[in-house]
Amino acid sequence: MLMKLLFNNPTPSLQRPLFSVGAIKLSEKVRWLDGHALLDPIALVQRHVRGDWGDIGESERRSNEDALIQEGTVFSRYIITPRLTVAVTTDEHRDLTLVKLTGEHINI
Repeated sequence: MLMKLLFNNPTPSLQRPLFSVGAIKLSEKVRWLDGHALLDPIALVQRHVRGDWGDIGESERRSNEDALIQEGTVFSRYIITPRLTVAVTTDEHRDLTLVKLTGEHINI
């Protein structure tokens, strides 16, 4: 039901955020791509916070819906090119949102 409401809106960019993202931390590779105008991580965070979780499976979507109610971790994945996928994760306390390439390990 929640997903239907989110995607039936003809102007999704005007939707209100579903949750707070807290501090936003970009991985080194995402910062590099952003600095060279090859990626806009803030646009991905905006999609994430409005419930457009990108390229995830049905079980991950259900998990995100549960996380909105029960204060769990929210996860999004966006395929930018066939070889470039970005993951956006907001922690359960809504203190930190991490933007990184999938498979990239970073220290928090």
